[in-house]
Amino acid sequence: MSVPAVITDIDEVLTTTRAVRHRMDFTRPVDRAVVEHCLRLAQQAPMGSNLEDWRVVAVDDPALKRRIGALYTEVWHQTVEGPLAGGEAATTTRLSPSVRPDPAAQARQARILTAVKYLVDHLEEVPVLVVLCSTKPVPQRPLGGTASGYYGSIFPFAWSFQLALRSRGLGSVMATALAHKATQVQEVLGLPGDWRPITLLPVAYTKGLDFRPAARADLADVTFWNGPTERAGSA
Repeated sequence: MSVPAVITDIDEVLTTTRAVRHRMDFTRPVDRAVVEHCLRLAQQAPMGSNLEDWRVVAVDDPALKRRIGALYTEVWHQTVEGPLAGGEAATTTRLSPSVRPDPAAQARQARILTAVKYLVDHLEEVPVLVVLCSTKPVPQRPLGGTASGYYGSIFPFAWSFQLALRSRGLGSVMATALAHKATQVQEVLGLPGDWRPITLLPVAYTKGLDFRPAARADLADVTFWNGPTERAGSA
């Protein structure tokens, strides 16, 4: 079943596919056909070694969503709320609004944390939870060819899926923190041992379509030609 796009300008899709949390419409059902159509589009994403080592489990069963939501709440307490409350250095540096360089950045980070907590509190209400898994062997080192192939296949798939959703009026967010509970997610969903959950993508229609490009650094601050001295934008 083909599901026509409601946003057809590719530049608009690329620049306005946001991490959606507060603006998810929990009251509007998401038909399985819409999810499956967007997943078919995502299958065209690049993949390592031309092997479809991804596995996708879409969850719309309320009991299963409730159990996944409970795991996500545990992750929040263990990796965000608890460490921030205790002043754990690495988490504070990465997530605390207080260490951001200026009031605007501090306010922006505070909004992000509030939005994440909102999703934590309402995850089971999201119409569909999509769990993306990899069947590749888990890399032994964080860098190198094995790790590059492991993550370099699943995340292009995830992003293509998010773009396809956005073009059809739906929103999502890449909730990678659930990977902290990968083994428990396998148990909840009855997954084979080699289906390793990598990220969670909650899926819902959005309240309105008027998303805007996010604030980003000037291209010249992050892009260079032929080494680190010639900044982009000089052409």
